[in-house]
Amino acid sequence: MDTVLKIENLHCQVQGQQILKGLNLEIKRGEVHAIMGPNGSGKSTLSSVLAGKEDYEITAGQILYQNEDIGELSPEERSWKGMF
Repeated sequence: MDTVLKIENLHCQVQGQQILKGLNLEIKRGEVHAIMGPNGSGKSTLSSVLAGKEDYEITAGQILYQNEDIGELSPEERSWKGMF
């Protein structure tokens, strides 16, 4: 099965505050995943990072969408590729 989204050792900060610390996730074509956790655990941050929102800085790791590193792409470029 093809991997659609692969997140490797993702670290992210917002306004100098580290939120995501070493997140790993792999989603293959046809799979359905749910992101769950208590308030403040990084669910919304992950969504914002995947969307490429400006205030969210990736400090380590990578996000591969259809085998392409999208970490440096603008929100518009991610959208054009079908990310959101």
